[in-house]
Amino acid sequence: MKRFSRPDSHTALAALALCALLAVAGCAAGTGATKPLPPTPMTDTARLDYDYLIYQDLLHQLQKHAQEGERSTLTTQEVNDIHARAVAALNRVLAQAPTPELYVEKAGMFWNHPEGTSRSRAALKEGLEKFPDNRLLTVYLANSYVADNRPDDAIAIMDGFLRRHPKDMEARERLGQMLMDAGQDAKALDVLKLIPEKQRTPDALYAMGRVQGNLGMRKAAIANLKKAVAMDPEFTEAMVELAYQYELAKDYVSAERIYGSILEQSDSFPEARLRLINLNLKLNDPSKALELALGGPPTKSFILDAVLMFINDGFFAQGSTVLDMLTTGGTVPAEYYFYKAVIADEGENDPAKALSYLEEVKKTDRLYPHALRFKAQLLAAQGKDDEALAIAAQGKALYPEASIFYILESGLKKQQGDLAGAEASLKEGLDRLKNDPELTYELAMIYDATGRRPQGLALMETVIRAHPDHANALNYVGYTLAEEGRELDRALVLVTKASKLDPENGYILDSVAWVHFKRKDLEKAWEYIGYAVDVVDKDPTIWEHYGDIAAAMGKTREARKGYNYALKYHSPEPKAVKEKLKKL
Repeated sequence: MKRFSRPDSHTALAALALCALLAVAGCAAGTGATKPLPPTPMTDTARLDYDYLIYQDLLHQLQKHAQEGERSTLTTQEVNDIHARAVAALNRVLAQAPTPELYVEKAGMFWNHPEGTSRSRAALKEGLEKFPDNRLLTVYLANSYVADNRPDDAIAIMDGFLRRHPKDMEARERLGQMLMDAGQDAKALDVLKLIPEKQRTPDALYAMGRVQGNLGMRKAAIANLKKAVAMDPEFTEAMVELAYQYELAKDYVSAERIYGSILEQSDSFPEARLRLINLNLKLNDPSKALELALGGPPTKSFILDAVLMFINDGFFAQGSTVLDMLTTGGTVPAEYYFYKAVIADEGENDPAKALSYLEEVKKTDRLYPHALRFKAQLLAAQGKDDEALAIAAQGKALYPEASIFYILESGLKKQQGDLAGAEASLKEGLDRLKNDPELTYELAMIYDATGRRPQGLALMETVIRAHPDHANALNYVGYTLAEEGRELDRALVLVTKASKLDPENGYILDSVAWVHFKRKDLEKAWEYIGYAVDVVDKDPTIWEHYGDIAAAMGKTREARKGYNYALKYHSPEPKAVKEKLKKL
């Protein structure tokens, strides 16, 4: 920003302040003076400095108000008035001495405006009219689109800037980061690779490492992340990502060493401690994991994240010990009782104990609807269907706009064999919640189960048109098309997208395998069915698909294994599976 103060402007401002003081005192200069002196007119330079000082003072008042929060004595009207005066003063400065930095400051004045970032964008565009192709303004304009979840617009702005300034490596680095954040890893890597090696900053190397890791380029990712850390040994995010890539490469020793060094540098990065806990659970060392958890920050978010790791890996006793940390701060949060109920049910096989914990979750707590649903599921598992349905009805009455209770009621009726009742519950929900994607999805599944697949497929198509990132609906449509042997190219697009949205879902991985199988791409089918049985190892249909793919590839031993597991896990069509076994 240009300097606004000049040697003579200080004198002018001092004279102005002195005159104001004398005016209050009567401005008596000598015994015969009775009239005040006329005000000295400001020079343009003095006016510029004066307006900038006014703007800074008002901005300080706004910042102080934000810092004080509820302790601030300013009313909303007073804050709005100060904001308007600050903007007016800044506009006067911009009229005389515009700079890109001041336009960024003006954009910042509107960043949290109730109307959204459009006012900020207008200020940035105004600045770009005066300073075309200024990188600072361009980057901030792109960031305003990122804040509005419009990554394509942000990327287009940076892409256009780089076409005009292909040698601007800072802008290229920012575009690569935006592409990475938007999930466009391959494009991000292409952009970042154009930065000459000698000009790659730690941030650029970190971004390259992340996208290479996402693309499965593990060795290259590790190499770039190591370079980033070598250039900036305190670059914690790069260290965490490097350790994570080592984990994925199953180099647990290197991963643990890096996580440990992060904790030695600073304990203010709980993600590293959580990753180290998870790593020790993978290494079947729950005692070390427990020690790390108990030594972590006593925040609710950290404790619950750690507890979930123990629960997910089946170490319920250790998870319960960590959970007890929530009882040391006075009021016990509802999450404590909810997760104790999960541990009692899954880890101790004691549904009665789980129900007693759920009773402690109050109606006023945000977890109460989840506690109700959990209660209904526990009661249904005990054969207390009427009580479970009563809770579902209670949930609908208390939360009529929540789809989960219509789905819960439908699921309970479906378990009882009442498919008509299950359908009626979902339609009741859709009468209130028009076009709700989850209700529509569940209704389509009912149609499929009752022999009305065309109606179900039509419903699923409406879901993916309105919600193109609904992984389960994408999977359903893609798998159904494959089963019917039609539109196999589209089927592959749908199930592949579903898998990217939910990469750890074994049922979706099975669909990807099955579509490849139908397309006669047996190598890909075999690759994905292997992933599927690793994730879901007790599903008879997936194992039957495993057998079918193996048989088509001439892998008789593997085919027999697949069919035998399909029978072991109670295939719905055992006769058909046995016939396949005979033909091997």
